[in-house]
Amino acid sequence: MVVAIALALLVAGLAVTLIFEDHIRARATAEIGDDLTALVGNARIGRDGRLAIDITLSDRRFQAPLSGFYWQAGRGDTVDLVSPSLGQFRIAWRTRPPANDDAALYERPGPEGRSLLVLERRVNVAGSAAEGARVVVALDQSELDEARRSFALSAAAALAALGLALVLALWFASKVSLAPFAGLRQSLNLVHRGERDTLEGDFPDEVQPLVDDLNALLSARSADLDAARARAGDLAHGLKTPLAVLDSTARRLRESGRADLADEIDGEINRMSRHVMRELMRARAGVKALRRSQRTALAPVIASLVRTMQTVSGGKAVSYAVDAPAELNVALDETDLMEVLGNVLDNARKWAAASVAVTARRSAGGVSVTVEDDGPGLPASELAFRIERGRRLDEQVEGSGFGLAIVQDLISAYGGEASLSRSAMGGLKVELLLP
Repeated sequence: MVVAIALALLVAGLAVTLIFEDHIRARATAEIGDDLTALVGNARIGRDGRLAIDITLSDRRFQAPLSGFYWQAGRGDTVDLVSPSLGQFRIAWRTRPPANDDAALYERPGPEGRSLLVLERRVNVAGSAAEGARVVVALDQSELDEARRSFALSAAAALAALGLALVLALWFASKVSLAPFAGLRQSLNLVHRGERDTLEGDFPDEVQPLVDDLNALLSARSADLDAARARAGDLAHGLKTPLAVLDSTARRLRESGRADLADEIDGEINRMSRHVMRELMRARAGVKALRRSQRTALAPVIASLVRTMQTVSGGKAVSYAVDAPAELNVALDETDLMEVLGNVLDNARKWAAASVAVTARRSAGGVSVTVEDDGPGLPASELAFRIERGRRLDEQVEGSGFGLAIVQDLISAYGGEASLSRSAMGGLKVELLLP
C-alpha cells in the first residue's frame, strides 16, 4: 500500500509539474507576444530608408544588459535594430520568416550560451522591400527553468507531506478497522489450543455474522467428532461378543483334543483384537488431535515410562540416559503421548544390549524426541525402512509388529513425523517430531 501511494504521488507530481511548465510557457509566450505586437505596431521606414521603431517598451528589463529579455528587428537576414539588453549579441534568424500576420515560436542560442525562447512576426511597413521586416522578442529560458525547479521542489515537499498524511491515515484506519479481527484471531487461538469450544468476545455488528458462522461450524465439527467417537465405541462393543464366542469355541476345541485348531483360532483372535485396538486408537487420537487438547509436559511422561521399563526388564540390566528439559511440552493428549513413547521405549528395551538414550530438544517444527539403543540395529538394507502396518523389524523378538505402526498412526493424527535410522550407539535410532 505504501509503495502504491508513493508511485501515485510520483506520477501526480510529474503530471502537475508538466502542467505548470506548459502554463508558465504559455504565460511567457503571451507576455512577449504583447511586447512583439507593440514593436510591430510601431515599425516604420525612416527618411534615410532605414528601419525604425518609435516605441520604448515599458518593461525595464529590455534596457538592462543581458537581463534575459531581448528584441531585435531587421529586413532579410540583416539586423537593423536591437534592444539595449542584447548588447553586441545577435539572435540567429530562422531560415524562412513566418507568413503575414503569423507568429513563429522557436528556440535559439542566446548570450552566455543560454537558450532563448523566440517569438517572431513578419510585418510589411511603408517603404519597405517586398519581403517586409522581421521582428523578434526573446526570453531567456533559464527563468522558466528556475520557475519550474522551484515549483517542482515545492510540489515535492507538499506531495511528500500528503503521502505521509495518507500513510498515517491508512495505518490508523487499518488499526481501527482491523482491531476486531485481532480479537477474533486471539479467540480462534484459544479454540485451537482447546481452551474454548466456541468464539467468545465483543465483536462489532459487521464481524458478528462471521463469528456466528464460525461458531456454527465449530459446533457442527464437535458434533461430528462426538458421533465418530460414539461409532468407534459401538464398533468395539459390537466386536467383543463375537470375539468372546470364538475364544470360547477355541477352549472347547482344546479340551476336546483339537489343540492345533484351537491354536489357529486363538492366533486369528489375537490378530483381530490387535487390528481393532489399533483402529480404535487411531480414531480416538484423531478426535483428540482435532480438538487440540492442552499441551502435555514431556519430562514427567518420559520419567514415568523409564521407571516402568526398568520394572518390566525381566532381570535384564539396561541403563537409561535421559536428557529432557523440564520446560518442554507437546500438543498431544497425555494418554496418546504415553502410548507413543511407551512403544518406542519398549522396542529399545527389547533390543538394547546395555543402554538406552532418550533426548528431547525444541526444534523448528515443534519438539524432537530421539530414542537410541546399543543393540544390533538395522542392517544397511533397512536404513530407509518405512514404518508399515504389521511389519516387524525382526521376527526373533516377541511382539505383534504393530507397536511402531501405532506410533506412526498416533503421531500422524497430531501432525507429527516419525523416522528410523542407525544410532551412533550402534543400534536403532527412532526420531519423533512432535507438535
